[in-house]
Amino acid sequence: MTNEIYNAAASALTIAAGIMLLAALSKARELYDDYTEWATLRRRAKYRAPAYTDMEQRWTQHQNREQLWKAVNR
Repeated sequence: MTNEIYNAAASALTIAAGIMLLAALSKARELYDDYTEWATLRRRAKYRAPAYTDMEQRWTQHQNREQLWKAVNR
């Protein structure tokens, strides 16, 4: 009788440990996905500011050339 109770308890604990392991793996995967997304956004932001500055300079140069072209053609 005692052996059957021990086996049942061991089985229940093994199942509980397996469920906890799966929950921990699921949480780890979720945290990894969040970190990956955060790192991607951080990297994009790092390159976005210089790109916008460069784009603004090119746009200003384009606008200045357009104004000069219009002034020359009058």
